[in-house]
Amino acid sequence: MYVVGWQRVRNRSQQPKLATKRRLAAYMSGLAILAISLLSPVDLLGSQLFFMHMVQHMLMMMVAAPLMWLGEPFPIGLWGFPTKLRQRIGKAFAREANFRRLLAAATRPGIAWLAFICVFAGWHDPNAYNLAQGRGWVHNLEHITFFIGSLLFWWHIVGAGPHLHGRISVWARLAMLIGMIPVNMIAGIVIATASEVIYTYYNTVPHIWGFTALEDQAIGGVIMWISGSEMVVWAVLFLLAGFSRDEDRRHPRRAVQWDSEEKMVAPGLEHRIVQNKWRKLAASKAESSEILKKMV
Repeated sequence: MYVVGWQRVRNRSQQPKLATKRRLAAYMSGLAILAISLLSPVDLLGSQLFFMHMVQHMLMMMVAAPLMWLGEPFPIGLWGFPTKLRQRIGKAFAREANFRRLLAAATRPGIAWLAFICVFAGWHDPNAYNLAQGRGWVHNLEHITFFIGSLLFWWHIVGAGPHLHGRISVWARLAMLIGMIPVNMIAGIVIATASEVIYTYYNTVPHIWGFTALEDQAIGGVIMWISGSEMVVWAVLFLLAGFSRDEDRRHPRRAVQWDSEEKMVAPGLEHRIVQNKWRKLAASKAESSEILKKMV
């Protein structure tokens, strides 16, 4: 559906900048990483190794979700629908539509951030985590809520459509990102440094690769602590780089010319410039007088 919509928008001359190859690559990469996290041996290994389950969550929440938003899936994917259905969806997102108002109220940046934090912290509670590993439908619910929560969070960070909340400032998005780091770090440190197995489910399954349940848990905690925080830091850096680039475009800086003596003079020595000018002027007059004398 996304590819069909991308091709249709690509063929329209009105919006040539929307369906770029970079957006197509970003969305398809996010979709591929989501498939790897859920439909590859990573999912199977997650039922036997805690740290592989953390890798699965990192891929799903911190890599796949932002990449898919970078592809602008709403405006592009919408063009993949049949015309009548596309028009109905468009009416639901019209400025005065009730659905748009309700969705905007339920997905405000603060609510999205809080929902992401609650989902992240809630499923790492030992009782909830062990329950999810023991029952298939609870495990599926865990993954669904993880992904929906991460989509809500990264929607505001990336600034992708639909734009229901106006223009969110860079500083608000930075605050959302930085506010995520302590939660992720504390959870990772607690898990990595625990002296006993917190997630007792892994005491009941055979371990592979020679790890004990406690060693496996410590590795998973380190992955959450370092890798998860590092991904947030990278997002902060990319956001700041984009903000700096936009500011340069709005307010281009005048190039400083350093090809004159006035520009190169050190502070406090400006009077020498005046002296040198008078000396040059006097030398020029003397030279002119000599030339006139010779001519006479």
